[in-house]
Amino acid sequence: MNQVETQLKQLLERSQQQLSQPFSNVQRRLLYVINITYLTLTPVFLVGEKMASGSYVPDNRLWFVYGFVWFANLVSGVYAFVSLKGNQITVFGKRIDTSKLKRGSQTEKVLRWISVVSVMFMSLANMTGVGNPSTDSLLTDFALAHSLIVLAAMILGRTVMLIWAGVVIAILMYVTFGQLSYSYQFNYLTPAESIRYEKALTRQQAWALDRQAVLRANHLNPPQASRYFNTWFIFIVVATATAYFFAGIALDLFKVIPEVTDDIKGAIEATKVAEERRLLQQQETLSAELKALKAQVNPHFLHNTLNYFYIRSQEVDPELAESIIKLSAIMRYSMREDFNTARLSEEIDYMKQFISLHQVRYSLCIKFDVTGDMEQLNILPFLFIGLLENAFKHGNMTDPSHPLVIDIQANEDRIAFYTTNLKNKKKRIESNHIGLTNTRRRLEHAYENYTFEINETEDTFSCNLTIYS
Repeated sequence: MNQVETQLKQLLERSQQQLSQPFSNVQRRLLYVINITYLTLTPVFLVGEKMASGSYVPDNRLWFVYGFVWFANLVSGVYAFVSLKGNQITVFGKRIDTSKLKRGSQTEKVLRWISVVSVMFMSLANMTGVGNPSTDSLLTDFALAHSLIVLAAMILGRTVMLIWAGVVIAILMYVTFGQLSYSYQFNYLTPAESIRYEKALTRQQAWALDRQAVLRANHLNPPQASRYFNTWFIFIVVATATAYFFAGIALDLFKVIPEVTDDIKGAIEATKVAEERRLLQQQETLSAELKALKAQVNPHFLHNTLNYFYIRSQEVDPELAESIIKLSAIMRYSMREDFNTARLSEEIDYMKQFISLHQVRYSLCIKFDVTGDMEQLNILPFLFIGLLENAFKHGNMTDPSHPLVIDIQANEDRIAFYTTNLKNKKKRIESNHIGLTNTRRRLEHAYENYTFEINETEDTFSCNLTIYS
């Protein structure tokens, strides 16, 4: 991993931390407030219970419950306090480095769970009536469980919140339909007295009716279990739905952050790949331009050298000098900068120089006819030359009765090129027709309307090309 990739990775990590930090800070502060609240209310509750009933707890099992809750919130509260303070805190005049307490660490997550789950454990004990000799847990003890639904959603997530809501509803139904009954009334009588009173009301006995009338006159109607069940059930369902959807907004946003950072990373990677591709193409272009420049410099050097030889050979061997000047003319045409188009007259002059150069070496039989205005028409450079070179390479041009025939006709709507020659049977050169294939390819790219025919027999080879304007 190079330095740029390392810096990019660090940037993405910092961005992810900065995006998730506001929500994490809210969770941390909320948990800290909850810790302080339970640490404060636990001794207050115990003292109040002592003053009201003469005992700190009605059941010794509750000492374990309250102790567990208090200790869990104490540890979680201290950790939250230290992490919220920053990298250093002062204790008894000494500075303590707290930078190792990373936010969002595994330790913080464990303490968060223990803190909330301990309070849930206490609420579970209250709902099931542990240490409560009365049957009125349905009246008051579901309030804490109800409030924990929202807390669980904000601190531990929606899944834990849904599980806790399901547990609370299950206990609510058990207490209402299992321990009591849906029609149970809180008369504050013993079970036997309550049954006797309800039967007396059913039988319309005078003493029961008088008691009921006195209670109603003083607005002391006995509350029914059904009323509290309906109320708590609605509260729990509404709290669950509210916590689920509102907590989901923040939690879903928190979950999207890694996806966003991955998208940013992917975009940067794609940009990096595109930039590397662009640089590679630029390098290839520069390399091609350098090669082209070298290829151009070398012919220029050769062209100048040929001119020097031409001057030196004029007096010594005029025929050699003539050949050199023809070769120089051929090279000048080959070094042209425009490879897309050339005047037809230039192409024909090049062909004539090419033929003349070969005529110096051999006595060749060639019939070259040109008809039409060659100055006004353009053509692909080296198009006809390739076909002419093919004839020179494979043809026999020593028979006067069967010369190499080259016929070019040009007018406004077409350019026609025709050539025919005898095959050289003495000097057989294997041909893979690459030159003809390249000619067809150039024609396909440059012209929309043309005909290109090759006719070959055992003795002759002919080519017919017509380009339509």
